[in-house]
Amino acid sequence: MVSCTLIKRFTFTLKRSSGKSGWGPYRNIRKGDHFVGTEPHPLKYHVLQDKKPLHKYGLQGTRHLLPGTGKVSSTLPTRTVLKKDKIYAWCSCGYSGTQPLCDGSHLHYYIPTKLRPVRFIPDKDMEVWFCNCKQTKTRPFCDGSHREVSAKLKKASEEDENK
Repeated sequence: MVSCTLIKRFTFTLKRSSGKSGWGPYRNIRKGDHFVGTEPHPLKYHVLQDKKPLHKYGLQGTRHLLPGTGKVSSTLPTRTVLKKDKIYAWCSCGYSGTQPLCDGSHLHYYIPTKLRPVRFIPDKDMEVWFCNCKQTKTRPFCDGSHREVSAKLKKASEEDENK
């Protein structure tokens, strides 16, 4: 019994004072998080990413190519000044309270056409016109589709008045 407890105590002290692997000639001599002589190359995990955008105006991903249109929030576009290297997300569903940019409201509504925000990072300071009618073919920028939408809304309101 006594020999068993001494062995357990001895192995416990070895485990507690040992390094990452538990055994080896340099188990207690470490520099930083790596064993002596095994430090990784300084550039191995620090790859600089290419800052060039994949699409025009720094559009990220492929959400600007998705079919479907959102709810019309306004029939006029919004002029916005964008800052270089800041991340923007344009609301494509039309439910955002901070139009034309997304505030995450699409998470609280059931939207059958998986509309998600269009993210982009401008490569320079620029002034753009964001679409608020959400019917544009050049997401997130205005292409004049709001003219057709406003004409349809006028026609529908006139029909309602005539009834």
